[in-house]
Amino acid sequence: MSHILIIGQKTSVITTYLLDHGHTYTLIQDIKKTKFPDKHFKNRVVADFSSKESLIASLSQLKAPADAVAVTYENYVLPAAWVAEHLGLPGLPVEAAEACTDKFLMRSKFALAPEKVSPDFMIVEDEESLIEFAEAHQFPLILKPTNLAKSLLVTKSTSIDELLAQYRKSKELIVTIYAKYAPNRNPQFIVEEFLSGSIHSVDAFVDKNGEAHVLDQVVDYQTGYDIGYDDNFHYSRLLPSALSSDAQLALRHCAAVGIKALGMKNTPAHVEIILTPQGPRIVEIGARAGGYRDRMHMLANGIDIIGTTLELAHGRTPVIKATRNDPCAVLELFPKEPGAFRGISESNALRALSSLTYFSQKAKEGEFIGKAADGYKMAAVIILHNADSDSFNHDLAFINNSVHVETSS
Repeated sequence: MSHILIIGQKTSVITTYLLDHGHTYTLIQDIKKTKFPDKHFKNRVVADFSSKESLIASLSQLKAPADAVAVTYENYVLPAAWVAEHLGLPGLPVEAAEACTDKFLMRSKFALAPEKVSPDFMIVEDEESLIEFAEAHQFPLILKPTNLAKSLLVTKSTSIDELLAQYRKSKELIVTIYAKYAPNRNPQFIVEEFLSGSIHSVDAFVDKNGEAHVLDQVVDYQTGYDIGYDDNFHYSRLLPSALSSDAQLALRHCAAVGIKALGMKNTPAHVEIILTPQGPRIVEIGARAGGYRDRMHMLANGIDIIGTTLELAHGRTPVIKATRNDPCAVLELFPKEPGAFRGISESNALRALSSLTYFSQKAKEGEFIGKAADGYKMAAVIILHNADSDSFNHDLAFINNSVHVETSS
């Protein structure tokens, strides 16, 4: 039995897993995410994450020594590295954690890799720097925050006027969005080349020696743009990949190069990659398992993502073995037009699908919802899995053709 520190925020999935497998845990909870900080719970320490010093000071309240450190949210990757370093536990090196949570630092390290693995980029200081980058590169261009997740405030522009308009709009929203989703980070933008090609991801587990154990299973993505929306959210994540074996091998190699460039150790790695005509290019690497990957890889492949992550947190070399290769999909639904949420079309038929394993409506009736590019999150999440590929494909086609978010102005 181990005592695990969960840094920042917890999920019911991770805490249930820990308790079911005989572990204990203490949540080092971010005071900014705590409704009742003065209440005392035996497995919680409330901490101020605004500085390394205040976070480390909170560890004096621990009632038992910790054996490992775990993190489930992007915002707490760097604080988790501070805690692991302070306690002398296996963890992501602080320098790597800084690079994994700041796209400018990440791109800077990728630029030093022995192979080209990422697009050209520049930090955005002002409108003049945007114009300078645009004059040296072809449109379309991507504008994004350096340290937000879930495609928040990520926009694509096809002209200088559109780029400047998006920058001005995002500047108006960025303080509010960071206060809500990344309260301890400094708002900042980068502009980069648009990468043309299909979007994919691979997950890996990086051991204490920095060796990346990359999963064989590649996940295929569809974005909002791919399904006719003017928004850059991830609509679907799909297993198994439709790519050729050679293309999947190239993606896994690119992921390993990027992981090494960041100096990652003792951590899972989630690598988003675009397969361009010039080869794979990394969008970003997160020092965590990808969103929904614990469910996807367990359903589709029988791979225990959480258990393997805990092996790394204890400094052990992971052993990964898939036992099946079933189809699985996760779909995030956003509105095509912003407005008041009315519901999900064909929701009764959706609930009756044989492949449905999870359906969660996130938006409330009457709530205003909108684009990921404008700082909104998904209205609903659907997960499908079926060992029968024909049934799976039938159900996925039904969702693609008939299920969408309904809004009113």
